[in-house]
Amino acid sequence: MGRKYVYFKCHHCGHCCTDVVCCPTPYDVIQIVKATNLHPKKFLEFLTEDEITGVYKSDPTWLNIDGKKYMMALKRNSRGCYFRDPVKKICKIYDHRPLLCRLFPFKLRQTREGDVHSFSLHKDVGCPKHRDGIVAVVELAKLWEKEKENQEDYKNLVAYFNSKKHKKEPFDFVELFVVVVDNKDKKEKITGDTL
Repeated sequence: MGRKYVYFKCHHCGHCCTDVVCCPTPYDVIQIVKATNLHPKKFLEFLTEDEITGVYKSDPTWLNIDGKKYMMALKRNSRGCYFRDPVKKICKIYDHRPLLCRLFPFKLRQTREGDVHSFSLHKDVGCPKHRDGIVAVVELAKLWEKEKENQEDYKNLVAYFNSKKHKKEPFDFVELFVVVVDNKDKKEKITGDTL
């Protein structure tokens, strides 16, 4: 592994909560439900291709429904993310926020073999990137590995959902993964066989 630390400290400016669309994994959604007792319909939305930027058309987590593509995201309003406290301007679920939020604004640098080499701060995001703190790369690598595992499970769930030909709506996907991801907490690997 390269550098052991990244110089960064979050000052809770709210940029990531106002200007970035968060696309959680099903596992993230379950963690939020467990922490808040909210139904996913309260805090999730499904965006079409023209409502979100920065997601490749070939991304395997697009839900295909009646010829349209949908991407699961945390709801947003005029003030930003559903979970951004409008008065305190901080995340109301900070300790339970999605892994993607925890990894922002870090950028992974990989070895040729695909292993974690180091992390740096994204240059192309609006975060002010305050450098008055230290974040251990080993901790970021653990988050990245967990996110990678969750993304793999997410892809499998979407592939299963997309393979079904019956009439379906985007929130039918949520009903599918609530049971499956809850089982994952019991250390089961999500595969086509699990479904």
